[in-house]
Amino acid sequence: MGSTWSARIVAPPSLDVVALQAKLETQLQELDRQLSGYRDSAVLWQLNAAPVGEWRALPEHLAAVIGYGMQLHDASGGAFDLTVKPLVNLWGFGAAAVRTDVPGDDEITAARARLGNDRIEVSPDASRIRRNAEVTIDVDAIAPGHVADILAAWLTTQGLPNHLVEIGGEVRAEGHRPDGSAWRVGIERPVTSEGDVKRMIAVTDRGVATSGDYRVFVELAGKRYSHTIDPATGRPVDHSLASVTIVAPTALIADGCATTVMVLGPERGMAWADARGLGVYMVVRADHGALSERYNTAFEALLEAH
Repeated sequence: MGSTWSARIVAPPSLDVVALQAKLETQLQELDRQLSGYRDSAVLWQLNAAPVGEWRALPEHLAAVIGYGMQLHDASGGAFDLTVKPLVNLWGFGAAAVRTDVPGDDEITAARARLGNDRIEVSPDASRIRRNAEVTIDVDAIAPGHVADILAAWLTTQGLPNHLVEIGGEVRAEGHRPDGSAWRVGIERPVTSEGDVKRMIAVTDRGVATSGDYRVFVELAGKRYSHTIDPATGRPVDHSLASVTIVAPTALIADGCATTVMVLGPERGMAWADARGLGVYMVVRADHGALSERYNTAFEALLEAH
């Protein structure tokens, strides 16, 4: 999926780390074979290249990710959209060529016409899928979280229930550290330099994901534009939310909901996440550029645990 991964595991000294890593990498290769939107050998890539209306086999992990994405689309009123890729490409993100100018209204309207989660049809048993129009399915906003969950579940079946799995920055924490305490996860400040931790939380049996406008962006006509696109407008989000971190029961949920809240913005996003019992931490920009933080009660409990 064009990203990095890591796993921290509490294990006996006798563990064959090299063999374990090889087994994890084998699973990652299979997950990438299903979920990658960039490899032409991947199931998702071939689905997007298939003729409109043609039924395709839907493997387990791609089915899980698309299924949750469609649920999230409905629950968010369309803020999360699996078919947003034409807009992502239009604004110069993803695999598309970098733009030097701001897209015109006609271009945006044309790209938005190619969106539509309702144009994706999954069979009742979730074994097959087809596109009923020329839409491009993109799971980049939720696949890393799902992969973290899958690797974490597998490690538990191997008798290694205490671990911290990270895929592209999205985390699944299970069990405890060697000293019996919860895993510590750092949340970076929304600045372009890496490694500047603003907050530390203590989590166990949870997923953690962050979405923000500070790491991936383009500058067009002297203005910076976020890579997070609002499907309702066809434009990058333009509100005061610089970053949001979500803590949820799984990394898949955290991953998808972080993107959703980033689209909704600070007020609507906090209310939406609160209604779903998610831990939320936001960094918000003031008009003069200063940063302030907001978090809800569910997130505050994690800070107090540290």
